[in-house]
Amino acid sequence: MMFLFLILILFIIWYFMKNPDAAKKLGEFQNSTEDSKKEALKILNEKFVNGEITEEEYLRKKKLIE
Repeated sequence: MMFLFLILILFIIWYFMKNPDAAKKLGEFQNSTEDSKKEALKILNEKFVNGEITEEEYLRKKKLIE
């Protein structure tokens, strides 16, 4: 079992060394996730300010987003 784990780790290292763009894409995915959270919070804040949702709903949804 330990041997399979070692092979898996070596394969992952080899993959990222052969494909440096893969690591870059992984970083871009993380940034897009942060952008999505910011956009969702912006929309949530607008709905709260406009009175479309209650404070309880706002706090509950904000906690889910973060």
